[in-house]
Amino acid sequence: MENKQELGKTLDELVPNKIWFSLKEACELKNLNYKTSCNKTYLQPRKGKADGTIGGKKVWSRDTILEWVSLTDEVIKVK
Repeated sequence: MENKQELGKTLDELVPNKIWFSLKEACELKNLNYKTSCNKTYLQPRKGKADGTIGGKKVWSRDTILEWVSLTDEVIKVK
């Protein structure tokens, strides 16, 4: 039922309105396995290059996540 409700939403509505996202949060949004993203850093937002760090953890801005979440693996490899 939840997926049917989400079909009509835009990407901007699906991504929570917050400033920073951890890798785990980003992976959950994209439905990417967290461990896979750790092993294949090129699949991470900006190929693993963080926008900043908070508490020693990499974080990415909402704008970065909005751009990254819609990219397929093939597009990410080419970029």
